[in-house]
Amino acid sequence: MLALALATALIAQDDPPRLRTLCPNGAAVIVERMPKEPMISVQLWASARLVRENKAHHGYRHLLEHLLVRGDGQLDRKLETAGCYLRARTFRDAMQIEINVGPRQLDLAIQTLNGLLKPIKVDQARIDRELRVMSEEFATYDDASRLSAGAWKLAFGDQGLDPFGDLEVLANATPEGLAEIQRKEFYPENLVLSIAGPIDIKEATRLGTALIGIKQGSIRAQESDPPTGVPGRIEVDGFGEGRAAIVAGFDRPMTAGALAIALSVASEVDGSFVTYTPTDRQGMIIVGQTERQSGIGLKIDSLQEQDLVLHFIRGKIMAKNWVNGFLRTAQGTAYLRGLLLVQGHGNRPESLLDTLDNLTMNQFRASAALFSKANAVTVVGR
Repeated sequence: MLALALATALIAQDDPPRLRTLCPNGAAVIVERMPKEPMISVQLWASARLVRENKAHHGYRHLLEHLLVRGDGQLDRKLETAGCYLRARTFRDAMQIEINVGPRQLDLAIQTLNGLLKPIKVDQARIDRELRVMSEEFATYDDASRLSAGAWKLAFGDQGLDPFGDLEVLANATPEGLAEIQRKEFYPENLVLSIAGPIDIKEATRLGTALIGIKQGSIRAQESDPPTGVPGRIEVDGFGEGRAAIVAGFDRPMTAGALAIALSVASEVDGSFVTYTPTDRQGMIIVGQTERQSGIGLKIDSLQEQDLVLHFIRGKIMAKNWVNGFLRTAQGTAYLRGLLLVQGHGNRPESLLDTLDNLTMNQFRASAALFSKANAVTVVGR
């Protein structure tokens, strides 16, 4: 009870009806009441700051994610029987475990996550079975993901490895190696619990804090400085092409401008896509197309001043709609707030919205230049 009292004493409140709790062990809980939503989204986020992808363990976090949510093989069925569902994803900056439940089933989500936080116990046979599943998953990897993975690898080298992993490296995974990855990624100070939906804020905060806020913390090593991305051109397996702008933190003016122009340009090109996962490190905003092998690059290279004026006006609106699109639903709110908070306790999506509001035309021009051949990564399918 004393630990819980200490945790709740460090509550920092955002604008109602939202409450953020920073716990003494370094974990954080953010809860947002959205009474009109049909379901509650409960998302556990575990930072990758101590287990960044490397050649020796490329994809171990993704394999760990598979094994955790697979559980005893009955977890999905149990949740689906109760009208709930579970999903998990491995990003470069964090692992996400998401459980969506009915308005009166928050306890079920918390209990499920409590079980997933326990040390994993698997044998080699189970690992090998899951690797066969991942091999089938890799065979269906879409062209946009292949283009994105190639761009990251060229720009950031071994520190830009795709979190999906390398099947040859994963073949060497052992129960002991995966347990060590889990221990480091799930240190309490690496955890964020993000809850949104038709909930009681105080009760949800109490349950969330009890789940991750009173576990014993660890002294973690200092993370090395992130790499600096470099431009270039790369060919990858797959179809299509893309331009990837190397950007700084998610709320920097040139990042906001790059997102705006990418969305605006993509709106004029059939079969196009924009890929961006907000990060407070250096990252990439990729605009591409997978229905044709050429076109998006020519579109970017042909932009004139009058085009930029149009994209400036339209792009700012589209980028704000992109952010607000997440914040309109419980699932999107828990996703975006959790993703940002797990990277830094001061990170908020409103910071990006403010940057977009204050973006100048000169900053937008500089952002557009990030997509030029000289500054961007050009990635082409072969």
